[in-house]
Amino acid sequence: MSALRWSVGILVFVTVVIAFSDGPDPGFTGAPGEQTCRACHTGFPLNPDARGKVQLEGLPIGYVPGERYVLKVSVTHPDADRRRWGFQLTALTHSGNAPAGEFPVIGGNRGLADPIRTQRKIGGPGGRRQYMSHTAESTEDLSKRGGDRWPIAWDAPATDVGGVTFYAAGNAANGDRNSTGDKIFTAAFAIAGALGFSLEDAFGAPQASPITAFAWGDFDGDGFPDLFLIGEGRYALFRNAGGKLVDVTDASGIPRFGAGRAAAWGDFDGDGRLDLYVVNEGQDFLLRNEGGGRFRDVATSAGIVEDASGRAAAWGDFDGDGHLDLYVVNEGQDALYRNRGNGTFVTLDPRAAGLAEEAKGRAAAWGDFDGDGRLDLYVANEGPDFLYRNLGDGRFRNVASSAGILQEGISVAVAWFDFDGDARSDIFVVREGQDVLYRNRGDGTFEIVDPGVAGYVDEGNDGVLAVADFDEDGRTDIFVAKAGRVFLFRNRGDGTFGSVVGRPGFAIVPLSSPRGAAWIDFDRDGRRDLFLAGEDGAHALYRMRVGG
Repeated sequence: MSALRWSVGILVFVTVVIAFSDGPDPGFTGAPGEQTCRACHTGFPLNPDARGKVQLEGLPIGYVPGERYVLKVSVTHPDADRRRWGFQLTALTHSGNAPAGEFPVIGGNRGLADPIRTQRKIGGPGGRRQYMSHTAESTEDLSKRGGDRWPIAWDAPATDVGGVTFYAAGNAANGDRNSTGDKIFTAAFAIAGALGFSLEDAFGAPQASPITAFAWGDFDGDGFPDLFLIGEGRYALFRNAGGKLVDVTDASGIPRFGAGRAAAWGDFDGDGRLDLYVVNEGQDFLLRNEGGGRFRDVATSAGIVEDASGRAAAWGDFDGDGHLDLYVVNEGQDALYRNRGNGTFVTLDPRAAGLAEEAKGRAAAWGDFDGDGRLDLYVANEGPDFLYRNLGDGRFRNVASSAGILQEGISVAVAWFDFDGDARSDIFVVREGQDVLYRNRGDGTFEIVDPGVAGYVDEGNDGVLAVADFDEDGRTDIFVAKAGRVFLFRNRGDGTFGSVVGRPGFAIVPLSSPRGAAWIDFDRDGRRDLFLAGEDGAHALYRMRVGG
């Protein structure tokens, strides 16, 4: 979703200021009761052309009460005679136009996110509105062409005050130190009120049996995510009928009973329907989706002979031929199956493929860490983890040690995502004890991000992981559940995370033995919901609500 958002809720107005000055006086954003910088900057009408604009990036759909957001204000114009840039920004409640939240500062009035180039002033109508604007230092470089950009920290209101509007004004100045000839642009950006979960029962009936694992996927193509559930000695397939789960196991052809351990959805035959791989204690299932809600186990005919004690499976096109391949994590030797594209697989020889290491595996995930366009593979183990670099010729090399991956401890879950916005894939690993976030340096190595500094301290055991941008501000957030503890780390966009569990609307009940977590849009309202399930049969669907 775009970082720029228009909606009923919070409105933001931006106005253009004298780019070579120390920022405008308060009250020139064009917000209700205010003028714009056009009052002083003459020569052009307000918003004089469609080529220039003021923008605000990083806005969420709604705010977590009390959370800090790092936004980015930009003023742009392509003309070569635009040489200096400035802005002013304020945030007001949609109802009553009262100041909304706080713009934090350090050293007096300097902006927290950029104390050299931004500042806060207080005033405007009523004398209490807060304004962020540029400083004189930010306008000294006359070589800038095309525009400028400023990071702004904003602390959301501590409670739900309804929608908020940001009013912004930007100045694309010609740099002649005269108030004529500058171009002023204004805009308003609105977000809704406070975010929060509502706890609901997706099943409509108790599911008391222990839950071993689950996998969400839209097997019938109606846009609603469906659920495959593995319990103690049983399987169940639930169709999402418009926001309510209905058991369709018997009609699906999927057996009711078996010793399953994990499952993964993927369209292995390219027919547009999601198929299902089920990891069992004995022979695994490859359940081909035949349409009409029916599945057929084709594992043997497809060349999948997997009777080891498996723990997880991950689909990924490692050879780039457009067909999903399959990696199966076992307690001994793992297996990689290359998809031939004709409905069958060939088992790659572990030694020839560079995958001969054996370990007690727990999870695996594909991701391109070196940016060469080929999927690499991270395997989480009870012991040294594997980071397999894809060499591009059907072979892999374990580069975990040289890349800076910890070689001791117990890892139980892993996910790839770009946490710092540098376009490189970082890695988050759930471990027994403290989890680890690996930042990709871009040179084939990783550094461990200090959990205390970055704010993702989450020691505990028996963990599960789910990552998604739950507030839709353009940054991936992290959910971790461990035995008796839950953590939801919101990515602030400045290299740190905010722990939001316990804030208003974010009460998440811990499970004694969590077995899985997933972000899904359960009800197709465009917002991320959270599903959590445990070994004792406990489960919860937390539906995301937006106030205001």
